[in-house]
Amino acid sequence: MKSFLLVLFSVFMGATGQTILKLGVNKLGSVFCSPQTVFHDLIRIVSTPQVLIALAFYAAGAITWIKALTRENLSYVYPMVSLSYVLVLFYSYFLFKEPITVNKVIGIFLIIGGVIFINK
Repeated sequence: MKSFLLVLFSVFMGATGQTILKLGVNKLGSVFCSPQTVFHDLIRIVSTPQVLIALAFYAAGAITWIKALTRENLSYVYPMVSLSYVLVLFYSYFLFKEPITVNKVIGIFLIIGGVIFINK
C-alpha cells in the first residue's frame, strides 16, 4: 500500500507539473530556439515562474518515483503512470476549458480498467 501511495503521489506531481508548465508556456508564447534566438529563448523560459514551479513538481515526482522503483517491480508501478492521463483530462477541463468528449471518457475508463487489470 505504501508503494502504491508513492506511485500515486509521483503521478500526481507529474500531471500537476505538466499542467503548470502549460500555464507557463501559455504566458511565454512562441519559442523558436533557432541558432539566432536560442540564448534569448532559454532566458525567457527559465525566467517564467510557472516553468520553474513545474520543474520543481517534476523533480518531486521523479524523486518519489525513484523511491517507488526501489520498492516494487517496474511492471507493477509503470502502468500506473497512465493514470496521469486521467488527472490531465480534469485539469484541462477546469483550467483550460477543454472539452471532455465521449471518446475521452471511454478512454479514461479503459485506462483505469487496464491499470486495475494489470495490477491484479
